[in-house]
Parts: sequence; C-alpha cells; structure tokens
Amino acid sequence: MLMRGRLFRSDDMRIRILSIISVGMTIGFLLGLGFVALLRSVIDGETPQLEVAFTLMVVMMGGGLIIYVVKTVR
Repeated sequence: MLMRGRLFRSDDMRIRILSIISVGMTIGFLLGLGFVALLRSVIDGETPQLEVAFTLMVVMMGGGLIIYVVKTVR
C-alpha cells in the first residue's frame, strides 16, 4: 500500500525524531550556559574548575546524542 503525503513512515519514527530534536535543543542550551559561565569566570579572574567540568559533561552528553542518532539512522 502506497502512502502519499506522509513525511514519516510510522509514528515510532516521528516520536524518535521529535525526541532527538528536543534533547538536542536542551543540550545546546546547557552548552551555551556552560560556555557563558566559563567565559564569566575567566573575565572575573577566578579558577574555572566547576565550569570546565560542567561544560565537559554537557559535551559528553552531546556525544552520546550523536552516537544515538548515528545508530538510529543505520
């Protein structure tokens, strides 16, 4: 049966894409927050230990999201 006018093949695919987009937006917001905090601590002349740890944690979360997307696409 040919399905015309459907962007996604199934509801499962739609849910997966929407969840990837929402998690990606959240990680992007947290990454921006980490960089702003890192920049602010450098401007204030303080040691940015906590800010670096937070930013690296968010980068690792983003890497996990990228791995998930690559596995999903295959």
